[in-house]
Amino acid sequence: MKIQLTALTSILALSTAFSPSGPIRPSPMTTPRTSLPQPTELSPLFAAAASSSDSDLVPPLRRHPPRNIALLIEPTPFTHVSGYANRFNEMLRYLSKAGDHVDILTVDSKTPKEELPTEAFGYEIQHTQGFVFPLYNHISLTVDLPEMKGAKMMEKRRPDLIHVTSPGFMLFAGLFYARVMRIPLLLSYHTHLPLYGRNYLGFIPGIEEMAWAALRFVHSRADLTLVTSPQMKAELEANGIPRVDVWRKGIDTVRFHPKFRSQQMRERMTDGNPDDFLMVYVGRLGAEKRLKDIRPVLEQVPNARLCIVGKGPQEDELKEYFKDTNTVFTGQ
Repeated sequence: MKIQLTALTSILALSTAFSPSGPIRPSPMTTPRTSLPQPTELSPLFAAAASSSDSDLVPPLRRHPPRNIALLIEPTPFTHVSGYANRFNEMLRYLSKAGDHVDILTVDSKTPKEELPTEAFGYEIQHTQGFVFPLYNHISLTVDLPEMKGAKMMEKRRPDLIHVTSPGFMLFAGLFYARVMRIPLLLSYHTHLPLYGRNYLGFIPGIEEMAWAALRFVHSRADLTLVTSPQMKAELEANGIPRVDVWRKGIDTVRFHPKFRSQQMRERMTDGNPDDFLMVYVGRLGAEKRLKDIRPVLEQVPNARLCIVGKGPQEDELKEYFKDTNTVFTGQ
């Protein structure tokens, strides 16, 4: 069986799979249709994105023929609520409209097996074994072992592109599959690792530089890295990460529409003072969000109210910090 042969040869392949300049040999999984571009080249799959990175024009969905995409994503965007989850669900919505086929592999150790979603926008969702991340126990991560579901998924339908989220642990499986199968690799960067290291592991000497070293090791092996802002693009490039572009944001005008305006909700968010000036934060409650910086502004603006929507590891600390201010916490 091809998968068994791959597992037996994987140790021998590791030395080249994670080497930016090592030779790439055909995979026993399948005969490659295309090879990865050299580090100084840009895959044709990404050429259009690079050429229009400074443009506000939205490319038509049917510009290119439909493609096969392998999406390896952690934490899961299907039961985990966040802006990150919204981004991927909207991406899948429009890939479906464009006619692309997406094979999805994710992990969710927190949700009972019988409650795990099996489909999104017409695409099958596969779940692999994983573990709860000890530093933030709301999410699950994985290295796709021992099942190697990603390899089996790609053997069944060879993708034109592998898209993996970063940072995380599944990206190492994605790096391996991309190098061994000679498939272009896209990494999308969603959590700023050096900042998290400083905020949560600052007691470790040199933690930020260790984080940057890890990012350079991983992202220098990708054909393209997508980030969520021009500022993040500049920072990654300044720290030696090549081939970075911006994944532009959008607004879901169906969900965020004036027709959903609710006087009752405004009453709740302003603690019964709907005519006051209202500031709203919606997102994860963590130290890296710097929500404490809002308090001086809140205290200087007359009749200002603050509503914080969401949850996270800093929730209790923030409730204590904003005690005796015009602040409402709604939860998630």
